[in-house]
Amino acid sequence: MSTSPILSCIGAGRLGSTLCKLLAQHLSIGQVLNRSQASSDQAAEFIGAGTAINNSDQLQTADIWLLATPDDAIESNFKILQARSMLRSGDIVFHCSGALTAAILRQPSVLSASIHPMHSFADPQRSAKNFAGTPCAIEGHPSAVAKLVKLFNAIGARPFEISSTQKVLYHAAAVMSCNYLVTLLDTGENILRAAGIDSGGPADSPLRPLIEQTIQNYYSTSAKRALTGPITRGDHGTVVAHLSALEKSSTANPMWPDLYRSLGLASVLLARQLNPTGSAELDRIEKLLRADKDAQINP
Repeated sequence: MSTSPILSCIGAGRLGSTLCKLLAQHLSIGQVLNRSQASSDQAAEFIGAGTAINNSDQLQTADIWLLATPDDAIESNFKILQARSMLRSGDIVFHCSGALTAAILRQPSVLSASIHPMHSFADPQRSAKNFAGTPCAIEGHPSAVAKLVKLFNAIGARPFEISSTQKVLYHAAAVMSCNYLVTLLDTGENILRAAGIDSGGPADSPLRPLIEQTIQNYYSTSAKRALTGPITRGDHGTVVAHLSALEKSSTANPMWPDLYRSLGLASVLLARQLNPTGSAELDRIEKLLRADKDAQINP
């Protein structure tokens, strides 16, 4: 009689707990190890399975190990497994770092891999419900990849293989699109407050309909068609006014003008796709945004 493979997790935070909860439908959850017993208990309760522990001395062998710790702790926790002889020939060990590869999990006969879900795990309950359809970049030992692809397909993910040599660049794209998007949205709210408009929170912000419509336009058309505003119109004077206001606001963050310039230059490149033969207005705006010595910002 066959038994389900056992998966144990080290670092069952928001990501680790969510994946364990989903994978518990297809294998057995062994141990859940966090720094504190209370945290481990909370994770096991959310997962609905597993034995909560808070000391590596309590570890027992498992068929699959998920190292869901922060990136800087992955290798050290892998070495703990090695030191305690937890890893057997044919065992799978994988982590979920977007930037690190499976190469940091080195041990002969152990099948190592990394799988990075393109998903924001801010709310585990919501993530567990909405995980289906999530793209997951995977690389590592072919046998580990094959088994993990099967498991992640079973929980509704969309795994795709990635070259280990390009993983950091891939992760930079994810960070730009997810983490930095949050930063950008928060910057917009802060600038709005500097203008004397305080909606009380993002949910009620007057920017929200504009943001949602922009995202819809981006995914229903293309970047160059979704881009609107003063740069696409060649409104040099408006860009000058924006920079001046950002620099002179009494509550201004000193990073606002630099952020505006950097994103503006990227927008100029995008706007040029609509006018590939060249535009004098875009040339002027680009010069201004590059802060050339001849570009003067007048109030």
